[in-house]
Amino acid sequence: MKPEQDILKVIAAASDPVKIRTGRLRQNVELNNHPELMTIILHEGMIAIYRSKDHLLMRYSQGPMILGMNDLININENMYIKSLGDIRYEIIPMAQFNEIIDRENLWKEVAHILMYGIKRLVQAHQTTAGLTTYELIKNNLFNLMQESNEIRLNISASDYIREKTHLSRSRVMKILGELKIGGYIEIKRGTLMKVNKLPQEF
Repeated sequence: MKPEQDILKVIAAASDPVKIRTGRLRQNVELNNHPELMTIILHEGMIAIYRSKDHLLMRYSQGPMILGMNDLININENMYIKSLGDIRYEIIPMAQFNEIIDRENLWKEVAHILMYGIKRLVQAHQTTAGLTTYELIKNNLFNLMQESNEIRLNISASDYIREKTHLSRSRVMKILGELKIGGYIEIKRGTLMKVNKLPQEF
């Protein structure tokens, strides 16, 4: 479960209202022009986080959320972020962010947020590594159903799966079409509405 109260508590301490920016649909949140590691506070809206080297979709994130709180993953260089609609966000040097957390004794709250982020990354790895095409599609159908309604209802099932797997459009559409015909899933105008019991193999 997303530790929203911890996130809001940290944001209240670290945010500077003067530095809040806005973004619109499909706008990139630029980070690679910063020489130092940065932390992002997403106040409102939804973003997609991609791996820079191959543009693979890593995850969606919905505000309130904080990204880039440790130097294990350099989001400045290894990731890029694209808005999925109107967003409000802040970019803060990680060193400055950590000073605030230290001063306000908020490491417990930060630990909860980091554990949530790690859990999401582990889940993503478990549902993508060393799997067949059908297993990738099946797992991502379940993942899509677990996304918030704001995400699930605003992205087609096909786009979601292809961005997270790099599978061909024709292959994804063929399998989704046959699953729909078989009554295993319910899709309306490309939007995934329901996943029933999926076959073990395809």
